[in-house]
Amino acid sequence: MLFGAVLLGSLFVFPLWNITLEAPQYPDPLGMDIFINKFHGVNDNDIKNINIMNHYVGMKDIPEVIPEFSIFPYVVGGMVLLGLIFAFVGKRNLFLIWFSLMLIFGTIGMYDFYQWEYEYGHELAENAPIKFTDSEGNPLTYQPPLIGGKTILNFRAISLPKIGAYLLAASMGFSLLAYFSDKKKRHQSIPNYMAFLPIIMMLFSCETKPQEIHYGKDACQYCQMTIVDQQHAAQLVTKKGRAYKYDAIECMVNDLKVWGRPEVELYLVADYEQPGKLIEAKKASYLISEKISSPMGANLSAFSSTNSRDKIYQTTGGFLLEWNQLQSDPRLKANSHH
Repeated sequence: MLFGAVLLGSLFVFPLWNITLEAPQYPDPLGMDIFINKFHGVNDNDIKNINIMNHYVGMKDIPEVIPEFSIFPYVVGGMVLLGLIFAFVGKRNLFLIWFSLMLIFGTIGMYDFYQWEYEYGHELAENAPIKFTDSEGNPLTYQPPLIGGKTILNFRAISLPKIGAYLLAASMGFSLLAYFSDKKKRHQSIPNYMAFLPIIMMLFSCETKPQEIHYGKDACQYCQMTIVDQQHAAQLVTKKGRAYKYDAIECMVNDLKVWGRPEVELYLVADYEQPGKLIEAKKASYLISEKISSPMGANLSAFSSTNSRDKIYQTTGGFLLEWNQLQSDPRLKANSHH
């Protein structure tokens, strides 16, 4: 319980949330970290650039200060102090009360965040320089997602928790761990693993994994073409869990040549023989053959094994490659401009 209370104090240092905007005209995505007491651009001038863009469609500027910034620090500080007191008193029912209060305040905070996003994306200036409408003539709205990704015009808006949110979840998990660790001495019927359930859930929520590719809807990160070919798609996932999708393996390879984003955790390509299935790019075998066309003209296909590739090669001919040869191969220049 003591450790959980102290861990909550990390919110005064680390951001809770992040909103990122990706677009072809910005090689480096625009980002904004949200702390309990401020907004902060991921890069210099990010918030300024976001405000400039939003001005044209009538959205409000991101303010330097909002009323919540004067409230949240006191709430967090009060809960840290209350947690320390409960830890030294040592009664397990107090641990559950602290967890319940944290759950209530967290729910209120997420609702407030949603309301802020809703107003930000719906309350548009009537004299906006540019106005977009849907097929029925209604003005478009630009509300960012509460969590996950969403396409807004030619931008990809991504809203995800940052380290502060995970530390917040961990502090709540430790309070439950304290509660169940004491309770199991009296009620042995409670399984031991239940005490670790909150932490296990948090760890799984942090897992880096690929995102589903919505064929016919998602756009290629490199060439901006719609992804439709399930035999040649590809995906990169960074260590921060952000996914970048491509309509062709050659687009992914070319994007990696100018990669300036967070470090990549997963390199994935579609298995030619199992359309829609993504396999590890570094373990795959590759074939360039004019008899198998790929979306951007490099005619590059991936296979889950060397044997599978060689069987196709016997009928199509072409050039055999492995992962470490792709970036240096001069034939892998997608027939598009970035």
